[in-house]
Amino acid sequence: MKKRLALLLLFALPCLLPAQTKPAAPPPDTIFQHWHAGQKVEPTKKDALLKVTVVGLDRLKIPELEVRVVQTATGQVWQGVTGKYGEVYFLVPAGKEYRIGAGDEDKIETIQIPNDTYLRDNLTITHLAKAFTEDVRGDTVFQKVSVAQTPTRERVLLQAKILDLDDRPIEGEMLFFSVEKSKTVYVAVTNARGKATLMLPKGQRYCFSTEIYPNLKCYEVPNHDMAGQLNITFNTIGARVYRAREAERARQAAVRDSLYRLDRMRDSLLALTRQYGDDDFVDQLMFGAPRDSVLKRIARRAERDRAAIKTDPLYFEKTGQVVQAVLYRLRQRWKNKMIVTDLTGSMSPYMDQVILWHALQLVQGEDNRYLFFNDGDMTPDAQKVIGKTGGLYYTELSLLDSLLEKMRQTATAGFGGDGPENDVEALLAATPRLRGLDELVLVADNYSDCRDIGLLEKLRVPVHVVLCGTSQGVNEQYLEIAFKTGGSIHTIEQDIEDMARLADGATLRIGGSEYRVSRGKFIKVTRL
Repeated sequence: MKKRLALLLLFALPCLLPAQTKPAAPPPDTIFQHWHAGQKVEPTKKDALLKVTVVGLDRLKIPELEVRVVQTATGQVWQGVTGKYGEVYFLVPAGKEYRIGAGDEDKIETIQIPNDTYLRDNLTITHLAKAFTEDVRGDTVFQKVSVAQTPTRERVLLQAKILDLDDRPIEGEMLFFSVEKSKTVYVAVTNARGKATLMLPKGQRYCFSTEIYPNLKCYEVPNHDMAGQLNITFNTIGARVYRAREAERARQAAVRDSLYRLDRMRDSLLALTRQYGDDDFVDQLMFGAPRDSVLKRIARRAERDRAAIKTDPLYFEKTGQVVQAVLYRLRQRWKNKMIVTDLTGSMSPYMDQVILWHALQLVQGEDNRYLFFNDGDMTPDAQKVIGKTGGLYYTELSLLDSLLEKMRQTATAGFGGDGPENDVEALLAATPRLRGLDELVLVADNYSDCRDIGLLEKLRVPVHVVLCGTSQGVNEQYLEIAFKTGGSIHTIEQDIEDMARLADGATLRIGGSEYRVSRGKFIKVTRL
């Protein structure tokens, strides 16, 4: 995501407030017209072309100000917004009287337009903006500020424009400007043009946040009598779209998890009668298959895979085994690993791959240890505490039987519950157990968000994220984990390393999608 910062008089600083609060809903007979200099609009036989230019007391032209032309006889309203030269054009019936208003003033001037054909008429009005108002609710301050507001000796004028990744204005974006070492927060909401204005008291240090990006940056506002204005243009995905994407991931995860639970119930009923194949090893054990029998099936499947990989180096990619594909590609670099694995219900298809990699023994001297997690055992979702959710199971025993038993214990103790999982908590628990040159590998469910992403700043070790289930794109939170820890991202076909070197605004292509870095977070941009 990109950011453009413009500096006027003082210094740079990103914040805003309702630069011109959205007017009350217009009457149904309002006609919206939005013509400016350079646009081809002509008067007609019946309609005059009225140009209204708005200036302030200093005679400077005022852009981005709402103007209203009201026909006094009928109440019909023509409404538009001034352009960069303070002008807006209207086509109105000739031979009528009109009342002109702008901003928070309703009756600036009244004019009579002659009853002529193809008439052009020009009018310049002076707008005297009322002083901004503040509504203080506890520690939160809301302001109403006109776009015609000027800086004062006591306050700095901040103006901001919030755009999406295609440079379209974002309406209704909430912005927060908190006073450092105080609980006071100035709150703003962008208007239909993505703009907002705020009057900040001088002599304070302020920290700017949005709903998605907390504490973007802090700024000093000097306490002197110079008039200052600060402008910013910020491109973002917008909180509304961001929440919609979260909801869609949660919906997809819920559908998949419900299907898994139905399959699991069906399999449990058939467990005593069906003939098990060479897959679903943990489920086999959970549903009553003899341990020795399961271990034999694992050995048989491992032998088959071992033979296949000797003849075709891309065997794991071709058969859709993402965990083994990644570990095989990086087998010489990742000999000593702590493998942190999500074993919630939806990860059942990938449990086999973890077991089989251990059973394959393709790398001499490989030292693997494991920490499995299930998002809190059977703890009800409402009682899960960030950083203390639990459901963590660690083993460093190298015997296949011990590994299989630990996975069975983890999967039996809990299947995850709601969509988000405690990935970061598990990674933090694994960190003290690292030895020397160990690599920290996370085998993650791409469909599930991290309920504890806020703990990421505590993680000081590079994380190599192996993503399971990326057919619909990559979950941006796992990109953030790899980026902020200096780690890497791995899918069944791609290894994306040196994530920390990506500059703000840079783009990254994974599969068929593109992602943009924005203040340490990643936003899916387009489908290529």
